[in-house]
Amino acid sequence: MEGSHRGPKLETGRERVRPGQKAGERLVERDRRRRRLPRFAVAVGASLVATALLFAACGTGSPIRVLGTQKFALPPNGSGCSGVTRLAGGAFRLPITVSAVGSAVEASVDVCVDGHGPFPFVIDTGASSSAIDLSVAQRLHLPKLGSPLRYAGIGCTGLTQLQQVTTWSVAGLPLAGQPMAAETIPGWGGEGEPVGLIGADVLSRFGALRFDFNAQTLTLPGIEAPAPDRPSLVTGPLARPIPPDLISGPPSSIAGLKVAERPDFAVATTSVHFTGAKAVVFELDTGASRSVVATALTRELNLAKTDYFGEMRTACSSVTVPLVQSGPWSVGNVPLAPSMLRSTDIGQLRINGLLGLDALSGFEYAIIDFKGATLALGPRRHS
Repeated sequence: MEGSHRGPKLETGRERVRPGQKAGERLVERDRRRRRLPRFAVAVGASLVATALLFAACGTGSPIRVLGTQKFALPPNGSGCSGVTRLAGGAFRLPITVSAVGSAVEASVDVCVDGHGPFPFVIDTGASSSAIDLSVAQRLHLPKLGSPLRYAGIGCTGLTQLQQVTTWSVAGLPLAGQPMAAETIPGWGGEGEPVGLIGADVLSRFGALRFDFNAQTLTLPGIEAPAPDRPSLVTGPLARPIPPDLISGPPSSIAGLKVAERPDFAVATTSVHFTGAKAVVFELDTGASRSVVATALTRELNLAKTDYFGEMRTACSSVTVPLVQSGPWSVGNVPLAPSMLRSTDIGQLRINGLLGLDALSGFEYAIIDFKGATLALGPRRHS
């Protein structure tokens, strides 16, 4: 989902909110998404509606056009619980599906749980914790952990239930068992829809990962490490080399990350620059199919309005938010292609937006090195 500190995450037209400590919405703290979740939901509800009405009333004078929910392609399930390839240096290469609908982009992968599946999961670094659709969790009889937790969404409330996943795998690569948030989320669990999120809690335990957008693969440098036993905060880029199996030569550009980890979640943020403004903090959110900018920053930078609105799905509702023009912008010192961004109230999160897969997929590859707190980008892709 876009805006994905998940619980699930929210997205451009389809953000998924994350499961987590939800008091608010997908942009809440347990997963920052959980943080996002809760926060995104509670503080954002009235604001999103008000913002949409404001833009509609004060727009450009042209007809308002609403982009509906995007239907992204999902991985084929013909390969079942398999597909991973072991490389000579010990890395693992997984087939993924990178799907673009207009300028919005989503990446998903086949996941098997307790021998069942495959199920399509979105690869979501913006979800600090992984999540699964409640109906799937119930069908698999995953053991419940504690009582359901109530959270507030945009104009609604919902329940999340932690459930234990004992054995599971991504494209045939085994993952360590763990608690996972199970929720009922609009746009999940139906025919042709994802049923879960592989969040930063899991991805960060591999140390780093590489998206190859043309080849539609995800490369992990080795086996999954144990979850950290204590909180940590690392600011990069560190002088630590990127795992050799993830890179064959110097990347075209590098930006620093700030990576926060705890035993049950991980969050990566980076500095984003807009014309005439100082650097602002965005979350690195591969689960956001379209990048998101906070309403307050939209006003501060006077980002150009458009005639477009996009549907955004949260954990328990669907809202419509305005799209604005980014103008020239960059991550670190790396220029990004001008884009239409979702503009919404991010609530209490200490970030100004979400850097989504739409921005990262403008490059041939993107390496997210959690341990080195580094974002490395390859050459620009040609349309």
